[in-house]
Amino acid sequence: LNPRFTKQGVKRNMLRPSTKVRLSIECRNLKDMDSFSKSDPMVLIQCKTKSGQMVEVGRTETIKDNLNPRFTKPIIMDYFFEESQELNILVYDVDDKGAIDAQDFLGSLKTTLGTIVGSRGSCLTSALSGKRGADEKRYGTIKILAEEIPSNAADILKLRIGGEKLTTKDWFGKGEHYLNIKRTRPDGVLELVHTTEVIRDTTSPVWAPLALDLGKLCNGNLDQPILFELMDHNSMTAHDLIGEVRATVNQLTGPNKTFKVTKESSAHKDKDRGVLNVLSAELYHPPTFMDYLAGGCEVTVAVAIDFTGSNGNPSSPDSLHYRRPSGWNHYQAAIISVGEILEKYSSTKMFNAYGFGAMMPNGQVSHCFALNGNPANPGVAGVQGILDGYARTISSVSLYGPTNFRDIITTAREAADRGAAGGRQAYQVLLIITDGEITDMDATKDAIVEASGSPLSIIIVGVGNDNFAKMKELDGDDGPLASPFTKKRCQRDIVQFVSMNAVGGDPAALSSQVLAEVPGQLLGYMRTKNIQPLPRLSVNSDWHVAAAAAAAA
Repeated sequence: LNPRFTKQGVKRNMLRPSTKVRLSIECRNLKDMDSFSKSDPMVLIQCKTKSGQMVEVGRTETIKDNLNPRFTKPIIMDYFFEESQELNILVYDVDDKGAIDAQDFLGSLKTTLGTIVGSRGSCLTSALSGKRGADEKRYGTIKILAEEIPSNAADILKLRIGGEKLTTKDWFGKGEHYLNIKRTRPDGVLELVHTTEVIRDTTSPVWAPLALDLGKLCNGNLDQPILFELMDHNSMTAHDLIGEVRATVNQLTGPNKTFKVTKESSAHKDKDRGVLNVLSAELYHPPTFMDYLAGGCEVTVAVAIDFTGSNGNPSSPDSLHYRRPSGWNHYQAAIISVGEILEKYSSTKMFNAYGFGAMMPNGQVSHCFALNGNPANPGVAGVQGILDGYARTISSVSLYGPTNFRDIITTAREAADRGAAGGRQAYQVLLIITDGEITDMDATKDAIVEASGSPLSIIIVGVGNDNFAKMKELDGDDGPLASPFTKKRCQRDIVQFVSMNAVGGDPAALSSQVLAEVPGQLLGYMRTKNIQPLPRLSVNSDWHVAAAAAAAA
């Protein structure tokens, strides 16, 4: 038997049955920490690793001026039935974009993922704890709902809806209609999924086509009722609810295409409020990340390393660039942990390797230079090639500054566009490893917005003890990034930021977090460009060739 396998022929680390769960979070009666307004709460979840470190697995959005927030951004986790998966759930009042430690602490809950899943209805409600222990009156209450994400959650409902003879509450005109589409959670809470555009001055509007993820719409349950709220937009006052339609995905895709608008809360329930017509509805199973890879989509990688003076003198043990006699520094650890995974998706095993922020031997400061000294061909062979180029560079340049990202991002975007020219299926991942704040923030935002239309993902790994507030802003989790110059918004989210300290320096946790969004970003690009995967490449059945390839891998 192959010694890497058990008697059953299965790798031991694969014997971990798991399922993905979505955690929806809300709080009540949080402590008010602000003098002239209410707290701006955000929830962060940490999970204990096997080494005993608490590592961040996700955080919600920040909700302004609300002591009873219902967060719309869920946290997705892998649930392992046989593991305890200890969680530390922290609630903060976020007043600025600084480090999490600089925010006001509102309360916490220590529990396990199994406790949440095993609670009645997989919904745990508990008092938050503070310095004086668990106290609902002092710190408030938190509710966490766990839902298993089914295999069809990635499917998409393509839907187009129109209205006919819709009523309005306006004195003049025919109304300004739009739809709120909401799902019903297992705890009965209605959760907004999508809001359509407003269509003015017609009683028979036709809204733009929709592509709704089944996971967000109904958690993959085709018989789960979906609420369509017909609204009448008002510029000066609150918008008016005209009526509602409830329908399942199976009903929307079924033979009946007309649904009567009703309003159960009205004293005039029988009033004719018009109808919603399903103009088109179909379920679509989108291609997967594996479909594109199997069809030959080439994933290439570029790495950019920070050689600015804030890293400290490389000869000092306090420097982030200090090369230890044994073990790796943070830059080397990030290169290895992320690079070794990305390398497996590349058929060439070549990386474009750059540095930035250094004074070169000729006395000029460069914000984008090739580690191998060849700007026309900056490729190096594998992770070892990056490490070798890094070692040579740290010995030949002077650390300088400032920390500018624009040139690196622009270079990566241009390379990504060249790789996909001529109809080739290619995608590039840019890994930036840095110790500090960006000094060309506006130019970097503009470069990211420009790159969002290219086949590119940007992963930023922060090393050292900086608060990295600007990096978190680039992540775009609180809304689409916009260019300060052109006012254009990102076509899609392409940036992922993780601090080495946030994952306790754990290389496995680092690679897991920074690479989690890349498959979705690749799929998002392909979807926006309407690019379908190529047919699966043919496989050579020669066992000797296969064995040689496996040995090389």
